[in-house]
Amino acid sequence: MLVPGIVIGQWIVLTMVVALAGRMLNLPAEIIGGAVLVAAAPVAGLSGFYTQLAGGHLALAVTVAAVSNVFAIVVTLLVAMIGLGWFLHTGTAVDLPAARVAQQMLVGLLLPLLAGMAIRHRAPRGVRRWRRPLHLLGTLAVVAVLGLVVIDQYSAIRRQIGTLLGAAALFTLLMLAVGLLAARIWVRSAADRRAIVWGFPARNVALATLIATAAVGHVSMASFIAVLFATQVVTLIPLALWMRRRDANPRCGAEASKAT
Repeated sequence: MLVPGIVIGQWIVLTMVVALAGRMLNLPAEIIGGAVLVAAAPVAGLSGFYTQLAGGHLALAVTVAAVSNVFAIVVTLLVAMIGLGWFLHTGTAVDLPAARVAQQMLVGLLLPLLAGMAIRHRAPRGVRRWRRPLHLLGTLAVVAVLGLVVIDQYSAIRRQIGTLLGAAALFTLLMLAVGLLAARIWVRSAADRRAIVWGFPARNVALATLIATAAVGHVSMASFIAVLFATQVVTLIPLALWMRRRDANPRCGAEASKAT
């Protein structure tokens, strides 16, 4: 029950935290909407990458991501509809057509997930051999999607880059803080904590971008998602490496285990 509890808890807590923070700070609707879509998305494969960098329990991180992606077939649509409906009460109302979102879920999540499972079942040795190049290829595909959004919305992003970066930094810290708190509450092992924490900020931004552009029709939301992703990469990679180095230091091993 631990992993399903973590996965459902991520959706509920993240959506509430980012939406309420956006409303309290009176952030633009496209920023709140983009943050809600990211919170509604399942855990990304990058959570395993961050876990590996931090020296956490990789198998647990992979399990959480897998369960999250299976649940997302139903839960992401539900959370996105509720989150945008409850928290985006502004002058620019957002229509979330269920059929279009379901279509993007099929294209951006279900089909790739089934293809990956089929390849892993048919060629397990090849998957193990090419694991790192495949992970790199997947990451580059996500970066390419977000890069196209940045190119298309370059002028708009440039005009409000300060607001976008500030909001991205805020939501990254909030997601990370919630993850750290949840990890301390749910698990005792330091390695398990360093696996769970990354699933909170590392969401499937490619799926969130597809929903924002193809289903919702708000490219401005996708612009914020792209800035949020870049901010998270710049923030989380050094943090994960710092955690690993700190635990490798024999002089502060006891303090590290207590802190994480």
